[in-house]
Amino acid sequence: MEKICSVSEVPAGSMKGFTINGKQILIANTGGSFFAIDAVCSHMQGYLPAGRLFGKTVICPVHGAQYDLVTGKVITNVPWILKMATRRSAMDLGTYAVEVKDGQVFVDAIGPLPSR
Repeated sequence: MEKICSVSEVPAGSMKGFTINGKQILIANTGGSFFAIDAVCSHMQGYLPAGRLFGKTVICPVHGAQYDLVTGKVITNVPWILKMATRRSAMDLGTYAVEVKDGQVFVDAIGPLPSR
């Protein structure tokens, strides 16, 4: 596990991007529970920390793909017209194990968790 930040750096109801071992990872705090997910949208590489957080859902700021913070799965894909225009759809993202200890947030950034 890699120390990524202090708990105070990501207040409840917020998210922030970090780079760990060359990977861009989003840390989100929803009601005091921390989650780690890939920080780049799989559709057109939108930077998810610049998007919006609603509960355990993060919304990409570019085309609105929505991801579940717990599983990394696409909840709502990009509109069909964008899929046609870009010839791409959003794909599930990797999630990472998170541990909070002594006011610090640690992430297992070696590899994503298996699909849930």
